[in-house]
Parts: sequence; structure tokens; C-alpha cells
Amino acid sequence: MKLRNPTRNVISDSNSLFKFDSNKRIIPPDSYAHSWTITNATVSVVSEKYVTPRHYSFKIQPLDDSSPIVFSLGSIKPTDNDINGSQAQFHCQVFPGTGATINCQITNVLSSISKSHTTNLSVSKWNAAYSPVVDVGIVNTEEDDIEFSVSLTLSNHGGTVTYLTLPMIVNELGFAQNQFVYNMRKYLPTFIWDLDKTAEFPNYRFTKLFHSLTQIASSSAVLYSRFYEHLNGEIDLINVDNEYRYSELINPEYVDEDYTDWLSQFNGAPLYRSVTTSANTEAIQDVGESITWQLKNAYFGRNAGTLEAIKECTKQVLSGEKIVLVFPGGQFFQINVYTLLSETPGVSQNGDTSPEVVAMIEKSKPMGFVLNHEAYDALPLILDDPTYGLLNTAPLA
Repeated sequence: MKLRNPTRNVISDSNSLFKFDSNKRIIPPDSYAHSWTITNATVSVVSEKYVTPRHYSFKIQPLDDSSPIVFSLGSIKPTDNDINGSQAQFHCQVFPGTGATINCQITNVLSSISKSHTTNLSVSKWNAAYSPVVDVGIVNTEEDDIEFSVSLTLSNHGGTVTYLTLPMIVNELGFAQNQFVYNMRKYLPTFIWDLDKTAEFPNYRFTKLFHSLTQIASSSAVLYSRFYEHLNGEIDLINVDNEYRYSELINPEYVDEDYTDWLSQFNGAPLYRSVTTSANTEAIQDVGESITWQLKNAYFGRNAGTLEAIKECTKQVLSGEKIVLVFPGGQFFQINVYTLLSETPGVSQNGDTSPEVVAMIEKSKPMGFVLNHEAYDALPLILDDPTYGLLNTAPLA
């Protein structure tokens, strides 16, 4: 279950200069890819000046002293419908080297409505720059896309370097979904809300401040209501579905994606969303299934080093019947892992070693042991093997 943030940024992570990729790995500034177009300036992504360490900044070097610099970004499409029927506003943070001005324009592409606002920037400090609010309208998303574009014009820069970060388009009225804001509305005099509504740049200043202070608490309240949707007395504990028997905080089947890393600490190992092999291939094919498997079994953590862990880690990259034979031999403290060619990735002939199998079992091997993997057309019968060496109990290939 993924809890939505009603005031999230609808500009993509790459175009909002978020410094991590989908696997939570840092993207180096010099290899950062974005879709912004810039005229009359050279622009680089840098980490030297920022508002938050989770986001990079644009370093803007004008090509001359007088020409306005224009930043443009189009095809901004929200990934869900939280903003449908509401309002949208663009804002960013700017650090100028001189007393420049910046005009922020937002366009609702579907309705062709554009609005802009110019901000006078203070020198050598971070400034908030805004566009006006634009109505989204109620859109039939089966026929049309909600889409925005933005254009930023930096003028009077005097040829000095300017930094820009945190470009965002947010649901202007998303704060109304905060349970604490909703409850507060019942206790404050109406004139406070009326004054707050008439404010501009930013709009709803008091309410947004209160929302920012209570957003996490509101999300926790929503999660709490989902965790404890029914009181114990309301549940038939004999016939109830298993889903209601477990807390979503600690059950790998239901845990919110935001808390998987927290839950993994009880396994004694971090979660692996990517396991790269020596051949630069990826051993984990389905990240969601792998995370659930890691949380349930802890074969990379507290249950590592066992025969079961080695076998089950090997099976994660196999197909078919997933036949795995594990036995000692060769040199001292060596564990051999044999699999079938037909079920093993990255192999083509007898005796080949699969980089994917090695990458997975390396995460679960006993300390001090050497692991050896080989794949064959058929596996030998080894008597007394706990799985495949007992006659009439397991298939032999």
C-alpha cells in the first residue's frame, strides 16, 4: 500500500533535480539527465549550493550581460488524478549573484490557459519564486491527459552566476486533505480563513504552514486508521481473513513500501533492490517480489550461512523446477552448488558458472567458505543428500 502525498511535486524526479535514482543510488551531477531547455546561458547540474541535500541545483552562467535567460519544460503529466478538479501552482528557489528578476509562467496545456508572475530577487540569498494559480478543471482522464508546461525568464542578471533548484508544481488545494487542517477549520474564526484565502505568493500562507508542520502526523493518522480499521470486538477471530490478523508495519505481504527499509533492520541486512553480477547483468528481475522474499526469509541476514539459505538464494534466479544440488568437496571449506543448464541463466555448456547464481549465493554464504557453482545437463545422484539423495522422494533430472 502506497500512501499518497496530496501536495507532492508532479514534476518528475529527474526534472526536479532529485539526486537519487529509482534504486535510491546517488546520480553523479556530471551525468545527471533532465529535459529542461535553456537559452542564452550554459547550465550545469551541481551539488555545491543547495536548499536540501536531496536535490541538486542548476548553475546558470549567462552567455552575455543583457539577454534574458529562458528555462522551459513541457509535457509535465501527473502520474495519478489527485490534482484533477483542483488547482496547480509552480514554484522554485533561486540564488542570484545580482538583483535579478524572474518571471514564472505555468500553462494548463489542455485548456491553453497561461498565468505568470515576476519576482524581484534579493542578492546572494535563496529566494522563493512563484507562478499564479491555474485551474486544472475536471478532466476525463480516459480521453485527455492533465498536462502542464512552465517557462522561467531570468532578467537583469548582469552576466553573474545564478543557481536554481526545487522546481515544483503542486496541487494548490492538496493541504485540505490533511486531517489536522480539516479539524482545525472547525475551531478557528472564519475571518482567519478569509484573510488566508486572499493572500498571494504564496497563497494560503497560514494554512500551508500548518500543513507542513502536521503533514507527517496526518499521514500517520491515516495509516493508523488503516492498521486498526476494526476493533478486536468487531472481528470474528476464527473466520476472519488472514489480512486482518497482521500489522501492515511488520508483515512483508502488506507493509507499505515506505517502511520496507525500516522493517529490514530486523533481518540484520539491508534490502537489495539491485544485485549486479561480474558480467554487468542484473540478478533481481522482479524488485517487488524480491523485497517481499528478503523480508520474509532473511536469507541475506540472520538466516544466512545455512544450507537452506544457499539453496533458496540460488532458486531466486532459476526457472522451471529449480533443481539445486549443494554438497561439500574440492578444497577445504568449499561448497559446491550444481544446477541444470536448462534452468540456469548465463550458461550454455556443461561446467559453466552463472554470474547471476554466484551474485545471489555470495550474499548468503557462510563466513570463511568458498562457493563454487557449475551447471550441467543432468545432475548426479548423491546418496544421503537431504533433498535429491533420498530415493522415491524427489525427482531426478
